[in-house]
Amino acid sequence: MAYTIEHRIPTAEQWMALRASVGWPTFPIEVAERSLAMTPFCVCAFEGDQLIGMGRVLGDGVISFYVGNVMVRPDRQGLGIGKKIMEHIMEYLKENAVPGAIASLLAIKGKEDFYTQFGFQRRPDEHHGSGMSIRF
Repeated sequence: MAYTIEHRIPTAEQWMALRASVGWPTFPIEVAERSLAMTPFCVCAFEGDQLIGMGRVLGDGVISFYVGNVMVRPDRQGLGIGKKIMEHIMEYLKENAVPGAIASLLAIKGKEDFYTQFGFQRRPDEHHGSGMSIRF
C-alpha cells in the first residue's frame, strides 16, 4: 500500500468520512469547514485522493498547542501511518514552540502509550492534575 504524507487541510467531506470510519462524531459540512479554517497545521495521509489518516495542531502557534484529531482509518491501522503523522506533528512543534511552551492532547482510552513514545506524559503526575474536558 503506497500512501503520501501532505501538510495540508483536507476537505470537510474527507475529514467527516475519516471521522465516521473511526466511529467519531461527524458534523455538518459547514461546521467542519469553519473548524478546519482555524487549523494552523495539519498532516494528512492519502492513498490517491482518499484521506486515510490525519492529525491537527491547534492553538496560538507559539506558547500553547493542542494536538488533536489524530486518526487512521481502521483498515489502515497498525501500518505505521499514525506514527508518521505524529513525527511530522512533532517536527512542527519543535520548530514553532518557544522555550516553556506546552503541547497537550487528550488520548483515546487505551492509546496513551502511542503518545508517550513522542514524549507526552500521562496525567495526573507530580506536577499536573488530571486532564479535563467538557462536551457540548
